[in-house]
Amino acid sequence: MALGTRARLTLGVSTLSFALAAALPLAAQQTSTNLGNIYISLTGDRGLRNQQDTANSVEVKTAEDLAREHAGADSLSTAISGTANLVYPDNVSAPVIRGLDTQGPNTGAGAFFSGTVPRVAVSIDGHYLGFNELYYGASSIWDSQSLEVYRGPQTTSQGANAIAGAIVVNTNDPTFTPEGAYRAEVGSNNSRRVSLAYSSAITDNLAGRISVDYTSRDTFINYTNPSFTTGDADHSFQNLNLRGKLLWLPSDMDGLSVKLTFSHSDTNRPTQEMATAPYSDLNNAYATTVPGWDQQQDGLVLDIEQDFGNGMVLTNQTQASYGTVERRVGTGNGDADITTRDFSNETRLTFGQQGDAFTGLAGLFVRRVEADEALRLTAGNSSFDDTKINIGVFGEATWNFAERWSLNAGLRLQSDQIERLGTSYAATLPATYDQTFTELLPKLALTYEVTPDFNIGGMISRGYNPGGLTLNLSSKEWQEFDAEKIWNYELFSRATLLEERLFLTTNIFYMDYEDQQYNIAVEVSPGVTQSYTINAEQAHSYGLEVGLDFAASDTLKLRASAGLLRTGIDEVTANSSYEGNEFAKSPSYTLALGADWQATEALSIAGSIRAFGGYYSDIANTEAYVVDDYALADLQAAYRFDNGLEIYGYVNNVFDERVPTAMQYNRTGGGIEASITTPRTVGLGVRGTF
Repeated sequence: MALGTRARLTLGVSTLSFALAAALPLAAQQTSTNLGNIYISLTGDRGLRNQQDTANSVEVKTAEDLAREHAGADSLSTAISGTANLVYPDNVSAPVIRGLDTQGPNTGAGAFFSGTVPRVAVSIDGHYLGFNELYYGASSIWDSQSLEVYRGPQTTSQGANAIAGAIVVNTNDPTFTPEGAYRAEVGSNNSRRVSLAYSSAITDNLAGRISVDYTSRDTFINYTNPSFTTGDADHSFQNLNLRGKLLWLPSDMDGLSVKLTFSHSDTNRPTQEMATAPYSDLNNAYATTVPGWDQQQDGLVLDIEQDFGNGMVLTNQTQASYGTVERRVGTGNGDADITTRDFSNETRLTFGQQGDAFTGLAGLFVRRVEADEALRLTAGNSSFDDTKINIGVFGEATWNFAERWSLNAGLRLQSDQIERLGTSYAATLPATYDQTFTELLPKLALTYEVTPDFNIGGMISRGYNPGGLTLNLSSKEWQEFDAEKIWNYELFSRATLLEERLFLTTNIFYMDYEDQQYNIAVEVSPGVTQSYTINAEQAHSYGLEVGLDFAASDTLKLRASAGLLRTGIDEVTANSSYEGNEFAKSPSYTLALGADWQATEALSIAGSIRAFGGYYSDIANTEAYVVDDYALADLQAAYRFDNGLEIYGYVNNVFDERVPTAMQYNRTGGGIEASITTPRTVGLGVRGTF
């Protein structure tokens, strides 16, 4: 870590510690309160367990957490940026979790020519995000009930696309009692935000809810190259999310609930926010064009649940969505249009109640995703039809076989058909890829209840991601790569202490990879590189995640987390020079500390510090692309006049750290460019309920 960053981190910790020291004596005088997230039924665990009882390494945020911790947070990415062993390498990117890049093995141009399969399952009210939604979208967290971030393979419970983890967002359901919320905000970089939500009964048995969220800001990068062309490319950040829900609870059919959710999103993002040296100036002297991505997505989710009242609950969730993506470069050379259609259905039966010897579930999941893709270049055009069919039959059961012992076993039979057909100017022959991958995915967890509030145990789980196709631009030939697989071993503990005011979690993990997929850059001539995907026969990673939530009183809440990570490639025949290298974009440590203090009945103050260990930007472990340790601090304050009106302000990146988070070679300029932390942002807003 650079001396300046160390000094700022020390000062930030000292400042926050001083504030806590001043607040603790006052907090000690207050009546203690318990935490709200310990016993939330986890959607990612299919509602069978809460955070106290799960073996999964999961971080849970409630609606209250999201409101008090993330002033200035405009999307899912900013809301989870402090999660242990998780990092976003750019403001426009997918997260890297435990060293796995969740965008998938094919990146950049390779993602278009060859298609890709994400490594994280991101579900919002049952809709799973596709690649472009994950990478270029901006999923809103406005009007959300809870947010769950799972680290490590979740393939047994979530199916394909979950080898790195899963992220589950549950937005608020309709209420029969009228309620509403609003928010308006302005800030640095011409940022603006307007949000509204309202819920009420329509009839005695039917309730509805609507929510609207709009955010925007200008990019903070200045493009200084005289040849830089904007054209039709839009480099601003804009995001419009609309959601409507209907909830029907028929009075003559006990236990039945029907919920219909409609969502619409319209987002725009630049491809990246990268600067050239000196990076603190936030200028890019190399870029001549930066593509803009305009994306629209419409979705419908129908949830039907029948509670039979005897511990058995039958649910069926049907989801359909339609999306369009327009990539505009500015010169016309590289414009692309993508259309996606997504349909899925999951039927699930859960059985058993708390205290029963056996509890569990069984289910069937079917999904079909289609994409039509067209890319226009001066060198020639490319077009592809992409189809993915996922079928999963799964089951899980927990056996409380002794007074303090329980055994949880899960099994999933997963079949994934990957089909990609098309032609490209860059390939001699058409792409005619059609492969089906079938895997049996077990999970086994043993838990010992030391006390009613302290659990320890161990877990073994299997993860997998299907193989695919990659294009070698030098040979102009299509190449196949194999499915990647993982055995994950974890030891865990969960402790709820001090009358449910303190919650501690620990997960120690070792992950053993087989045929791990890597996208590598290869120099084909001086200054010219291409990338394609290979398999590494053996690789590994290990580390830990520790989390702490502490309700010191009804006025002071603390949150802390730490992650340690070590990674290594053990065997890779396709490029033996990578053997012994670390995974790309994998911080050696991640630390986060946050505090929320209700200083008076009206005034609240919150702050957080996030720190990241250094890492390599690429799998080649290029020394020129090393990212040093860095740390960021955020502060916010709010003053409530009454239940309907609160004014708040925030300063994010208090010390204005402008440091690289990922580095790469720019072919146009012949030098290095780097993704940069968002500079200091200041904002002021008003929010409330009605």
